[in-house]
Amino acid sequence: MIFWTREIAGWLLVALGLVAFWKVYEMSLQYHIFELIPMTVIGIFLFRGGIHLLKVAVAARACREARRRLYPDAALGSAPLPTARTSSRASWRP
Repeated sequence: MIFWTREIAGWLLVALGLVAFWKVYEMSLQYHIFELIPMTVIGIFLFRGGIHLLKVAVAARACREARRRLYPDAALGSAPLPTARTSSRASWRP
């Protein structure tokens, strides 16, 4: 359930990014130009970081669901998941 913590943290960062953008808007109405620049950068990093965490959480959930559908026995713990076989060119014979 680690993807739930990622999703909660992602929504928190998105909300903080939106709050930072609101502060930028309020400061722009008062013509605080020099204070706008760092606050804008902070808002961009917070918002993009939150979006990234949300994408990772959704991808983790999709992978877990795909594994359950593809390998139903392995999800129950009765059989190991199949692994990819690696082959070297030296062992290949026509």
